[in-house]
Amino acid sequence: MPKAYILINCESGYESLVAKNIKSIDNVLACSIVYGLYDIIVEIIFDTLKQLEYIIKKRIRKISNIELTMTLIPFAFELK
Repeated sequence: MPKAYILINCESGYESLVAKNIKSIDNVLACSIVYGLYDIIVEIIFDTLKQLEYIIKKRIRKISNIELTMTLIPFAFELK
């Protein structure tokens, strides 16, 4: 099953509340508050890109106090 990582910036002081809401989404494997350029990193699984789009647009971005998201979809390759 494919995975994606979502980097999130949220309003200052709302990191815990946003993370708590994200953790309630079924496809979320992990959700951590982090230091640095982003506030939260989320690991999710999905079946299709359409499902990933739905999770991001209709579930994650609808959470109050989220200002920005960046989605990273890893790909497999062979090192030589």
